[in-house]
Amino acid sequence: MNFKSKTAKLAAGLVGFAFAFSLVVAPTAKAQTNSELQAMINTLLAQIASLQGQIGGTTGSTSHTFTMDLTVGSTGSEVVALQQMLVAKGFLTMPAGVAMGYFGEATRSAVAAWQAANGITPASGYFGPITRAKVNSMVVVTPGNPSNPSNPSNGQAGDVTVTSRSSGTDNQVIEGSSNTKVLGFDVKAQGSDVNVTSVRVEMEHTDSDTASSDRLTRYADSVAIMYNGKVVGSADASEFSKDSNVYSRNIAVSGASVSEDQTGRFYVVVSALDNLDSNDAGTDWEVALGQVRFTDGTGAILTDTTGTGIGGSITQTFTFEDLATSGDVKLTVNEDDSSVNDAHTVQVDDTSDTNDVDILSFTLKADNSDIHLKEIPFDITSVGAGVTEIANDFHLMMDGQDVGTVTIDTGNSFASSTNTTRTVTVTNLDDDDVVISSGDEVSFTLTADLNDTGGAFGNGDYLGVTLNSDSIDAEDQNGDSVSTADLTGTADSANISFSASGIMLSTGGSDSSSVLVNSSNVTTDDQGKFTINFDVTAFEDTAWIALSAASSTSATPSTAGAEVFVESPNSDDVSVAGVSGNTTATTTATLELASGQSNFADGNYAKIGAGQTVHLVATVYFDPATTGVFRGQLYAINFATTKAAGTTQQLALPTSDYQSPSESVQN
Repeated sequence: MNFKSKTAKLAAGLVGFAFAFSLVVAPTAKAQTNSELQAMINTLLAQIASLQGQIGGTTGSTSHTFTMDLTVGSTGSEVVALQQMLVAKGFLTMPAGVAMGYFGEATRSAVAAWQAANGITPASGYFGPITRAKVNSMVVVTPGNPSNPSNPSNGQAGDVTVTSRSSGTDNQVIEGSSNTKVLGFDVKAQGSDVNVTSVRVEMEHTDSDTASSDRLTRYADSVAIMYNGKVVGSADASEFSKDSNVYSRNIAVSGASVSEDQTGRFYVVVSALDNLDSNDAGTDWEVALGQVRFTDGTGAILTDTTGTGIGGSITQTFTFEDLATSGDVKLTVNEDDSSVNDAHTVQVDDTSDTNDVDILSFTLKADNSDIHLKEIPFDITSVGAGVTEIANDFHLMMDGQDVGTVTIDTGNSFASSTNTTRTVTVTNLDDDDVVISSGDEVSFTLTADLNDTGGAFGNGDYLGVTLNSDSIDAEDQNGDSVSTADLTGTADSANISFSASGIMLSTGGSDSSSVLVNSSNVTTDDQGKFTINFDVTAFEDTAWIALSAASSTSATPSTAGAEVFVESPNSDDVSVAGVSGNTTATTTATLELASGQSNFADGNYAKIGAGQTVHLVATVYFDPATTGVFRGQLYAINFATTKAAGTTQQLALPTSDYQSPSESVQN
């Protein structure tokens, strides 16, 4: 069957339906007033218009081609066709007793509403060439799909039950956000499938703060209706009408069909402006459901008024928030490369500067907004010399690019000094447009240009760096300062030592622990044995290390090559004689070359040439005064550049790399 014959048959059916209707009402015509009859005719015409719309599958389509401009005062068949279309689409309700065919003020308002819903400006209500062309472009040209759920067609009368839905909504709309759910409601179809065609939304500024604006357009860009996760109708905030303090709008909806005995989940969603005024941040608004218009299986256009708008039963209060005060914006500091931040030794030169030495590695992560960095301060501490006696320049690197430099010279207040604590602030980052995009985590490194050793700066001096997030100066994407409450995390490096010559320590194998049982008593008075393996590499000069160990944590180099101690991992007590208070405990220790390393032996010393690495083993024997859990710890290595007692000390850091497993030892 072609489209023309199918249309003709449907048209014939409509005529038959109209004729049958006339037979039904004819016998009772004398008992009804003209107004009642006209109301019935209007209802029939609306049903015919709806059925005509089902000929094709295009929501909002019409089967009439318009040829005339229409305005207030126009009459005739084109006005009737226009009114039928407006009634069918939910923009016009003909009053009882008023026949179609006259273009009055109600029709003008309906045309204006249709124009606004379809993007025609100005939405004046004049049905001219632009509007006529838009309507005619929607004339049905293809057969409809009988299974199209947007056109309920089971022929049964239907109704809906509308109820409030509290879950799934937000009580804040953040500036720049899109489609934030502020009000939820359920529509249950009863008796037939139903097709929701429009939703009336009302909004009111309810905050008592007189400094804030009550104009919806100062807050929202648009308000939309969402069904099954999709936007099915939308209106600009400027299209809402204001009556007293209440803004209202009938939002035309398409593609929102609810099957019989099923419940459809709807939300009112708001898209906010991205430049909310600070006076308007945090102010309260109430959103309410006014009415829901729908068609049932017969094509009848019906309205549910359960909501009744502001003050009704389906409402919710929310606030518009700027990014700075919403609590959603976050800038988080995390430590990054442990090889930079953990204790280690850096080789420097005794006659020239050593540049671009990494002294802190960290990341910055932005959440819920782009973050523009302005200033980052770093707290730097030193041991052995002043911070600026060790370093002369600092550079902040972002993904390998230099984005900020602090220079030390005698011509400013940040000149070289003996101070062992300094704050180095990298400024003017905003000039270089240093931005972290929302959701991104970016790697940064603070590097230092180090002076040559000699004078105050000598072998074995240390630097450490701390970055506290709450001291960072940054702005969100709207130019508001990020509050300290939204800055989280820290990053630290410690005990980065510098030497022109000396040794470097590194882990060197599996450490172990065991219990040596006293032969005279197998249950008490046992001894713990703790073994720590490590490597020593010499650079620049030969290093000599005495093959002996002492129970000590002295900061002064001693004749013993290794300093070791025993500690209880279950407390903060540390003592070379065991747990604090165990004065009768006995501790002995040894330091020896590992198997296969005899070629490094020179008498009672290990001789390590520049660039060579030797494997050493420190063993601690511990007889505690009380039963407990203990482990061995390597504290430091003492060495010299000649075959003599140690003159220089190298700490074994980080401590976790140079400790044995724990062992329970009976007294």
